[in-house]
Amino acid sequence: MSSNSTGTQSAAEEVRWTDASIRWPDDKPIDNEPNTEDDYEAPYMDPFKDPNPFQEFSFRFDRHSNILLHGDDKKRIDDDRYIDIGLRGYKTDSDQVFESTGLTIWKSAKHLCQYQMSHSKLFHGKRILELGAGLGLNGILAYCMTQDSTICITDGDTDSLNNLRENIDLNRQEKFTSKISCHQLIWNRSNAALFLENHAESQTFDVMLASDIIYAKGIIEPLWATVQVLLARSGVFVMAYASRNYVPINIEYVLELSVNAGFEYELAEEDTENEIF
Repeated sequence: MSSNSTGTQSAAEEVRWTDASIRWPDDKPIDNEPNTEDDYEAPYMDPFKDPNPFQEFSFRFDRHSNILLHGDDKKRIDDDRYIDIGLRGYKTDSDQVFESTGLTIWKSAKHLCQYQMSHSKLFHGKRILELGAGLGLNGILAYCMTQDSTICITDGDTDSLNNLRENIDLNRQEKFTSKISCHQLIWNRSNAALFLENHAESQTFDVMLASDIIYAKGIIEPLWATVQVLLARSGVFVMAYASRNYVPINIEYVLELSVNAGFEYELAEEDTENEIF
């Protein structure tokens, strides 16, 4: 869902990368070249593998009440009142998500959507960048809900990017006045500088968004270095964070490194499981 701190992207090319290389950095590639005839084995077929790992996600946002509607609440009454977003991805427990976490929806993305809807004035007429976008829910919502904004949605993971671009095309509509684009961004200072020059006309962003992007300690310093380059001096970075037992990082450490990078932070919203800074 997010990006890597190693390597430098060229100005014109995207690189093949998946976030599994960050979550398991000590894993070594398997040697697929057998040395003897005894090394050859028949292909392994997993009998428990899901034959249909795909999943479609649908969301409806009410401009009047600023809430996400579910189930029977999805009654079309006024086309201008509702924002409908459809996304294609994979089931959370699929093998594809094991390799690329951005191929599904995580809970903080929906929580950040609520924040976006209830603070819509923050996003109108702005330059907006989403980091580690995954399926693109937050960036696409920004595109649908704003007027005359420029939205750039990014991810580092190659598989996520392919899926993300399809989701953007799925939700494009002529009635929207904002512009939307999608590019690869692998987090570090030099990549961010190249990105700014090649994809942002050397203009920094008023608002940056991210949700569920913290899953390894090694990405945090590159994250803040990227934000330093891309965020305008008076800009705001809104990040939704959900604590998880299997992620050995706490929000205090993330925020400590943000202060070390020269940022100030405040808790914007909180519930029992999610925090937005």
